[in-house]
Amino acid sequence: MYLRNYCIAAIAVLTLHACKKQTQPASSEENNSNRTPVENSIATNVTVTYTDESSFVSSLSSYGYKTPDQLSLNRVATSSGYTGVYGFNIPSANQVKGFKWNSSDESTIEWRPQGITGFTWSGRNFLLVTWYAIGPSDIDGVNNQHKGVRVSLVDITSMSNITYRHILLVQNKANMLNSDLYKSSNPYVQLDSYAPVTIHAGGIACYAGKVYVADTKLGIRVFDLSKFIAAAGDDTETRIGEETDGTLKAFNYAYILPQTGYYKITNASPFSCIELGEGATASDKMLWTGQYIESTETTVPKVYGFHLNASGQIVTSPQPEVITPIDNDNTNVNGIQGVYRAGTKTFMTTTGNSSYEGSTARLVRYNDGATAGVRYRWPHGAEDLYLEQSTGYLWNLTEYETQKYSTDNRCVFAVRLTDYD
Repeated sequence: MYLRNYCIAAIAVLTLHACKKQTQPASSEENNSNRTPVENSIATNVTVTYTDESSFVSSLSSYGYKTPDQLSLNRVATSSGYTGVYGFNIPSANQVKGFKWNSSDESTIEWRPQGITGFTWSGRNFLLVTWYAIGPSDIDGVNNQHKGVRVSLVDITSMSNITYRHILLVQNKANMLNSDLYKSSNPYVQLDSYAPVTIHAGGIACYAGKVYVADTKLGIRVFDLSKFIAAAGDDTETRIGEETDGTLKAFNYAYILPQTGYYKITNASPFSCIELGEGATASDKMLWTGQYIESTETTVPKVYGFHLNASGQIVTSPQPEVITPIDNDNTNVNGIQGVYRAGTKTFMTTTGNSSYEGSTARLVRYNDGATAGVRYRWPHGAEDLYLEQSTGYLWNLTEYETQKYSTDNRCVFAVRLTDYD
């Protein structure tokens, strides 16, 4: 394991706040203009430290690595009915495609989906979706938080034949001694070698074969798309790690994806979502993170951008950027759940707004230098964003279990970015 430190300079003059219901972009008469537009800035006082854990992943090489196309996908989703879930309010003219999970995943109270991204592999089109394990602070009486994070590998090559499988994220067992990397919870059987990744996983992104998962307080966890590993069954669903006989266990999940490293980033938390986007040009690839901050808090919400090299590593030159998005009523963009940025435009999903068209979520677009952003109605329980570059489709997902509203809420859907640009 080695550490690579970079200090990154910056300024961040920021202003933003709250929300108001809106189905179409706000007119200029509805936007306050008492705030001076703020351009994006270089982010000062942000430090990024990368810890490489590839030696830990290499220690598992004898079990054999698998790529996404080699995994057996054992569950079936359906493209019918996704527009009928609770709080889905995308106008019919803007609906492109989407799906619902199988009935057990629609209703489970042990996991909630959060992040979404996608990639192509061997001619097949995949999505990756993160789910965090639920504890009693989320739903009374549920004690699943020890399992950490699972990702769903979803094959959407054909929307009439959508298959998927859940895979458990794991990290070096030694990380359990580091409070930045591991949070203890309810009891389970911890074996040798690796442990759960106990984070919220509010966002996920892919680039250059790497998977980036947002860690709310720490920064970014990194995984490798070519390093899936098969694990053995465990009917008790209580054991994780390497047994004394060499068998791998993962709470009965058939595959694990081990952490290859992590970025500890200061002065830019919380990292509530993450997505691959662009800088000033389409060739400038960046990871954009957004902060979920409620309107009752005094902290000003921000969006941060980290430049990537061709290998998918965060670089120090150019330095990171900080964006100061403004909502349609000239206030802070609170409750950011997802973010995508290209050129001078930042798109954000937000929650915690007033109810409109059956939802308290919105899509907000902010153009650098504008006196206010624009809002669109958006499905209830909206989370992370992902732009599929090959199609221009903007993907999103909703999170809540069936029992919360006595009807299904969870769906994954795509719209045309141009309809909101």
